[in-house]
Amino acid sequence: MFWLETQRLILRDLQPNDVHQLAPILANPRVMEFSPTGILSASQIQAKIDSFITSYKTLGFGKWAVIFKETNQLIGSCGIAIVQIDNVNEREIGYRLDPEFWGQGLATEAASATIQYGFEQLKFPYIFGIVKRANIASVRVLEKLGMRYERGTIFHGVEMDIYRLDVIY
Repeated sequence: MFWLETQRLILRDLQPNDVHQLAPILANPRVMEFSPTGILSASQIQAKIDSFITSYKTLGFGKWAVIFKETNQLIGSCGIAIVQIDNVNEREIGYRLDPEFWGQGLATEAASATIQYGFEQLKFPYIFGIVKRANIASVRVLEKLGMRYERGTIFHGVEMDIYRLDVIY
């Protein structure tokens, strides 16, 4: 099982039974307000977890469970997934956290470790972030990660902005 540790977090492979802890987060309208998919049902979340497990096996990466070390609680997900942007398969960083844990720098901490892993271990030349312009908090996270606005696009039928970070050797 994959395991990545930061100061306050553990990122690990999602497991099928994580659906019980992840479902309330991804069904929360505050968490999913800016998501092109909207809130997700338990069966949709189970399908996502299954797709990430397949991704670990076939690609060696995916979205991971974010565990808050202090309480050993699953507080969200963070990782890199393959998404279609303008008809091209691209690597995109994504993160969703329980609102109880917002405003503490945890999304930046998890995403920073994920990007470092993507560049150092997986040898990605660049990673994208996709965000609705109105999602100021998420834009701030991408900017803290060093990402820069590249262009606008339509993603799942929704106007989104693409941010990009290139590896620096």
